[in-house]
Amino acid sequence: MKVIFIGTAGFAVPALRSVAGDHQVELVITQPDRPSGRGMEPSQSPVKKEALELDLPVFQPENINSEESLARVSEIDPKAFVLAAYGQKISGEFLDLVEWPVNIHGSILPKYRGAAPINWAVIRGEEVTGVTTIFMDKGLDSGPILLKEKTDVKENETAGELHDRLADMGSDLILKTLTGLEKGTVEPTPQRGEPSFAPKLDREDGLIDWSRASQDVHNHIRGTYPWPGAYTYLEGEQKMKVCRTQNLGPLQGNLLERLPLREESKSADAGEIIDSGSLGLVVKCGDNTAIKITGIKPSSKCEMSGTDFVNGYHIEIGDKFVKPE
Repeated sequence: MKVIFIGTAGFAVPALRSVAGDHQVELVITQPDRPSGRGMEPSQSPVKKEALELDLPVFQPENINSEESLARVSEIDPKAFVLAAYGQKISGEFLDLVEWPVNIHGSILPKYRGAAPINWAVIRGEEVTGVTTIFMDKGLDSGPILLKEKTDVKENETAGELHDRLADMGSDLILKTLTGLEKGTVEPTPQRGEPSFAPKLDREDGLIDWSRASQDVHNHIRGTYPWPGAYTYLEGEQKMKVCRTQNLGPLQGNLLERLPLREESKSADAGEIIDSGSLGLVVKCGDNTAIKITGIKPSSKCEMSGTDFVNGYHIEIGDKFVKPE
């Protein structure tokens, strides 16, 4: 099948490999090189790097809906678009250039339409998610469903880890989708159910609210790793990223018995450290719950274990993670 592949971020790379292996990719459209890093040097997108490795032609329009883009695609006259994690809104005029404008989306639609479906699925504590292929329309991820595949979300899985699994699932699902379209065994089905949305995350979305229950805090930390990264402040001053945690749940039973200061722990403030010894780095959360920090990264330092952080920064019970005033 003659295909134009449209994508930018790493989520799209496995799909590009798969489609290029089984179909005739005439062109790869990706975002222009952008300044990145401390030196702000122009940086190629992951999709561009992969396309060049595969010796595929690359086109990087500032506006994919421009007359130049429309003319370039019209000359190729492809049968299908395959789009994943591109980063620009596609016009109806552009979509009308092919019979099959297919999008790979990292959720089970209509849940989590938008730019960050994987992050929000983890943040909101979903136990099951997946990948959906759809025909694109003028709406936001609202087109009819072609195929979908589900997977369980692991208890401590981060958004980054889930991202990689779903990207691989998407690379398989797109081949099944294209084959089904060719054979006439895949039919578009309207999305059913109430949609939810997954807007793009900003750095400010990473701030940890310790007043929430430990499961919510745990999900927030998992869902923002590695980007934008969950962060907090030790004693309201030193900023640090919290990378990995374990939800300990309610302060009762065996957990409470193992804490060195049981009564003080029950009355501790949210964000207060209630153990720095045998249980590790344990922080009080809302609703009388607790969480264990297993990976933390102080500013300008490498990620370290909770135990190494306690020893290196002389952390004691009663120290607090709080926002600056």
